[in-house]
Amino acid sequence: MQFLKDVRALTKLPKENRFSALSLYEYPFDHELLTLSRLYRESRKHYIELGGRFHPRIASTMRSLSASDLFADEIDYTPAATEIEWFAANEADVYDPKDEIFALERFNTISVFHEQNHRTLWRLLPPAPKDRESLRRYLNLAESLIVMLDLALADEIGPKLSPTFERMKVIYRTGSASKKARAHYRDYLLAAMCATYFILELMNPEDILKAVNYVRPHSVNREAVKRALDINELFTRITNPEWQERSWKDASKKLARLHRGSGEDVFYVTEDPLDFKEEFVIARSVLDHFNVRG
Repeated sequence: MQFLKDVRALTKLPKENRFSALSLYEYPFDHELLTLSRLYRESRKHYIELGGRFHPRIASTMRSLSASDLFADEIDYTPAATEIEWFAANEADVYDPKDEIFALERFNTISVFHEQNHRTLWRLLPPAPKDRESLRRYLNLAESLIVMLDLALADEIGPKLSPTFERMKVIYRTGSASKKARAHYRDYLLAAMCATYFILELMNPEDILKAVNYVRPHSVNREAVKRALDINELFTRITNPEWQERSWKDASKKLARLHRGSGEDVFYVTEDPLDFKEEFVIARSVLDHFNVRG
């Protein structure tokens, strides 16, 4: 079974003691990721510095997706590391291994890396607009920036191990940047971010490469757009729009509280996607903050 192969492969990875203070209690393969990835460590440190907290309690996919509070500095995760490792070592003694795997996967679909970056990002972005359409664009830009960091983490982990971590749902993407993309890595990530935003704005997929080429011409755009289009279609066309429909008023109030007292002007993402400019400045500042190189 692939699940067992993945667990056994990841449990063999090194865990450096110097990162144990950052490691989460019973979050699967967290210590391994902290040892493996500088970006993963950087993300954890930023979240802790802003006062972020973690709660080891059962977190189903549905509860996590339906939660409106991406703005509270509290993240739930299922403390299942020991259970997963025990199952991998004792699978032959389990009456129905497939059912056990289904149960483990059902409650282990939250990437803490992705969630903590959301909380950090609200402090990096300028204040949000309050009207519904402008806020939708602002939230979609924020999500595209978070996805950009997901891609950067996967690339740092590399094409050999990132698919295994992704199948365990502790990261959301796999690493696939080519040597050409690596040579122009920030340009690649900016193009992927831009394409992701266009996808979230429900632009026709056939038009996205042309749009990215128009706003920011570069030789890595084709590869970046292809990778961006790998995003989960259920999320882009159903989950994300439905969450915004249900939660935009609450999101507006909580973002206003987070930015209360800020001297910055409210940021309006351009209504015309072909006029994407300031959005790249913000994206570069996010890459700087997380020390993403390239």
